[in-house]
Amino acid sequence: MKILFVSYLKSILGIDMMMKIQSLGLISIAANLDRELCDVKVLDLLMDEIDNKRIYFHNYLMEYKPDIVGISCITLQYEEAIELSKMIKNFDNNIKVVWGGYHPTLDYERILESKDMEFIDFLIRGEAEIAFNELIKALNKDKDFTNISNLSYKDNGKIIHNPMAELLNVDEIKMPDRSVRVITEGFHFMGIPADIVEFSRGCYSNCNFCCSPVMYGRTLRKFKIERIIEDIKDAQKYGAKSIFVADHNVTADAKFYKEICEAIIENGLNNIKYGVQASVQAINNTSNLAELMVKSGVEWVLLGIENISEENLKFMNKSKQYNSSDVYNVVSSLQKYGATVVGTFVFGNPDDSEESIMANYEYAKKLKVDIASFLSLTPYPNTPARKTLIEQGFVTNLHNYSKYNLWDANVRTKHLTSDELLKLIEKCDSKFQLDSGAIWRLIGKYPAYMLKLIFTHLFKKPLNVFRRFKK
Repeated sequence: MKILFVSYLKSILGIDMMMKIQSLGLISIAANLDRELCDVKVLDLLMDEIDNKRIYFHNYLMEYKPDIVGISCITLQYEEAIELSKMIKNFDNNIKVVWGGYHPTLDYERILESKDMEFIDFLIRGEAEIAFNELIKALNKDKDFTNISNLSYKDNGKIIHNPMAELLNVDEIKMPDRSVRVITEGFHFMGIPADIVEFSRGCYSNCNFCCSPVMYGRTLRKFKIERIIEDIKDAQKYGAKSIFVADHNVTADAKFYKEICEAIIENGLNNIKYGVQASVQAINNTSNLAELMVKSGVEWVLLGIENISEENLKFMNKSKQYNSSDVYNVVSSLQKYGATVVGTFVFGNPDDSEESIMANYEYAKKLKVDIASFLSLTPYPNTPARKTLIEQGFVTNLHNYSKYNLWDANVRTKHLTSDELLKLIEKCDSKFQLDSGAIWRLIGKYPAYMLKLIFTHLFKKPLNVFRRFKK
């Protein structure tokens, strides 16, 4: 039995300028399959270097001739995932199409009730390392799917949702298998060859716009440090000189993270450049953490600053976690030791106005973050924010998921229409790098990559550049 996993990632202007990172989930699922039953390949269709991804994918279907295709997608990629599913069924209707990842986990009920199920055979909700292997066994044997946890499907027109399993014991999850990747070149972080690892799964935080609790629960399951070190070494063996850490908050357990940093240094793996997502609160409250992070190789730190307004932070369930003085101290400390700080700000909360958004813009300039990412509050399916915003009548785009890209405005506020909100986000985004001087700091730090990036977008993506810098 041949299995092809595919991730069709739509590039988002802003994120794709910093990094192109492979799928971690697919190589993790691949590693945990019974290889006596199947051969596995993973196809990450993220690269801009592939001129026509549809033709590339079709040619690979003809070459590999899989029996099962697993498609991972986030909400933004829903339409592309349907397109791939149609291509598969048109190529060979006997191929089983299995969906998994964040969007199928968030929106499985709506998907199962839609006409799109004509092109999908199974959905796996939540973690799939065990469930996908059980599905392979059933397809290979008696085709009895009733006892496979996390599985959703149709049987003679009847929708079936099998119960969810307990969250996986991470000590029993095998290390990702990077050998199954079809495309191995071109993935990077600021131009440096990159890979991806995870230190833990889940997060204790209660942010109402986040999809992580639906996927992983509001818990934190930590991998053994020995396993983490082995995983980093494996990524390095496959050519990684930079690593993006997939954890939603690498500092969720600051003591544990300090032990990881120390182990990275002891094993001589601090010659790799790491990108992490961290919390202001943990770095501010943990002695010498900023210095240790940078000593361990951390080059990029993404901080969820979100908003200067206490009312907006309260809406997002981030109230009283930190104050503006804490944020300034953390940004300054990280930059003092040499880290590049990416600060994210979320606009589109019910009380947002032009004045409050521009106050956040000035706040970002005052903080002197190296990269400011001004995001639009996005009402992802099955999140508390979506429910609240719908009840209050603020969601303006319920189901056109192609616009759920953290950029387009899918909500309005008490004071702004969606169009007005988007124009303000565009204004902040287009002005910041030059207005704050951040562009010159980035060119000074990454001269070759930044110059290449500027010319690439000028010549290959002029419309995106125009949109980014229009007044």
